[in-house]
Amino acid sequence: MSTADTNDFFITQRSSAEIKSELLNEFFKAWCSAQLQGQRYKSNPVLAFIDLYAGDGKPEDGKPATPVRVLNSIFGATDKYNLNKVVRTFFNDEKKTVTARLKENLQQLPYYEDLQHKPVLLHEDSSLAALAKLLGNDTPTLLYLDPFGYEFSQQLLLQSVRRWGLDLFMLFTPAKLRAAVQQATEDSIMADVLGKERLEKIREFCDRYQDAGQREDFMVDQFEDVFREKDYKTFRFKISLPKKNQTSHYLFFVSKNDAPYMKMKELMLMYSDYQEDGVPLFGANIKHQLSLFQEQYRYSIKNLIADLAEKRSYYHNLPIDSIYRHHNIGTNYIRGNYKEAFEALKAEGIVEAINPVSRQPMRKVSFTSIIGYK
Repeated sequence: MSTADTNDFFITQRSSAEIKSELLNEFFKAWCSAQLQGQRYKSNPVLAFIDLYAGDGKPEDGKPATPVRVLNSIFGATDKYNLNKVVRTFFNDEKKTVTARLKENLQQLPYYEDLQHKPVLLHEDSSLAALAKLLGNDTPTLLYLDPFGYEFSQQLLLQSVRRWGLDLFMLFTPAKLRAAVQQATEDSIMADVLGKERLEKIREFCDRYQDAGQREDFMVDQFEDVFREKDYKTFRFKISLPKKNQTSHYLFFVSKNDAPYMKMKELMLMYSDYQEDGVPLFGANIKHQLSLFQEQYRYSIKNLIADLAEKRSYYHNLPIDSIYRHHNIGTNYIRGNYKEAFEALKAEGIVEAINPVSRQPMRKVSFTSIIGYK
């Protein structure tokens, strides 16, 4: 089965800054579109964007820094949404001196005075109060952070999980996760984020198993469960070092809503390795590690066919696209996988494809087909 056009960005080993620069602004634009589509009934919609690792705003490898890219997207938006009117931006960095330089560099932008909402730097108490007020009003917010980074980053993560339910774009290394677990004390923020019982569970597992890969997988699964237990949709993308069985980074995106989750999934398709059956692995540089063990794939066309065959009570007389939008959440499956699965089910006589206009059976399955279970 053919797969989506792929991007060779991860063929080269990448730093956190490079990965962020490549992905965050593109996702920010898609996220704004998804959120504003959901708020189209509001006369004055408001969105917020927070970057806790903004840097100093200077060009990176000859390209605009991520905060500048985001502001460029806001000021230069030409589609039906006026992002300059809608989006409030907040920036911070681990070092106050870096944040101070960022403020100076952003003020040099040629359109700075024309920004309807000037960027807010979060190293001042008054700025934090403004942010807290905005978040207290349930403003849809996209937050970029390293969950195992500096203290303020962890505090905002904890408050999001407990109170705010923000959309979180998280990028971290396994080394940062290991250190956070090892260094967490009973009264630390990380112990509150993970929960004391889960933290103890992780430590007991690591004491019992010496394999570094098993430990990493378990810790990452446990971290993801923090959000699943709070009813977040979770998306995980594993980035391995080129030609090495070693993880470089994890990208996590979590959201309470389907639309932003699916936007992230769609964005990362072009960076993902694929299984032989066309199901994405949602990881980079990992196909060579797994291709000899196809029977271990959790998500496969074979498994999808078997699952959908048992879902008559859920999906009888629904369009394929509606089935996809409901069923794909929390899986690796993409739109094309569902068409292939229903083609197989039709060939087996389990379903039929119905024309949505004439309500007559169709010879071939299409994305507009209504699926009728027999």
